[in-house]
Amino acid sequence: MWSTDVLREEHRWILRLLECLELHCSRSERDGLLESQSAAELLALCAHFADGLHQEREERYLFPRLLSRARSVAERLEVARLCGEHEQERHAMGRMSQELLGATYGDARSLRGFLSEARQYVALHRQHVLHENRELLPLAEKLLTPGDDEVVMQGFVGLEAGGPQKLRRIFERIDALCVHFRVGAPG
Repeated sequence: MWSTDVLREEHRWILRLLECLELHCSRSERDGLLESQSAAELLALCAHFADGLHQEREERYLFPRLLSRARSVAERLEVARLCGEHEQERHAMGRMSQELLGATYGDARSLRGFLSEARQYVALHRQHVLHENRELLPLAEKLLTPGDDEVVMQGFVGLEAGGPQKLRRIFERIDALCVHFRVGAPG
C-alpha cells in the first residue's frame, strides 16, 4: 500500500532524527553544555516533521479510515491509543522546548530539565514508531481497500504545502544532522 509505504519511510527518518537527539543529549551531558544550534534544529525538525506533518497524516487521513473499517473494539482502541501517544509526544516536546532557552544560556537546571525531557521524548517516540510498524501498519494493510489507500494518499499529498521539494529539504537536514552526530544510514 502506498500510504503505509510512505509512513514506514517517514518512520525510518524519524528514528534517525531520534538517534541524533539521543546522541546530542549524551554529548551535552558529557560536556555540561548544550550545542544550541543543533538542539534548536533537532527540536524544529521534530516539531515540524515528526510531531507535525507525519502525525497529521495519520490523524487526519489514516486513522479515520481505519476507524471506519475497524471490525472490533480492540482495533478501534488501538487507533485511540496511538492518538493518545501522539498527544504525549507533543506534551514532551513542549516541556523540552520550555527548557531550551535556559539550557542554551548555560543554566544547569534547565540543561538537566532539557536532557530529561529530551530522553523521555526519544523513548516515547521510538516506542510509538516501533509499535506502529509492528501493529498499526499491518492492520491498515489488512483493513483498507485500494480505494481507501488512494483517498489517504490524496490527503497525504494535500498536506505537503511546499510539495516534495520541501520534504526533500527536511530529509537533507536530517541527513546533515546524521553526519554531524555520526548516525549511520537506516537499516
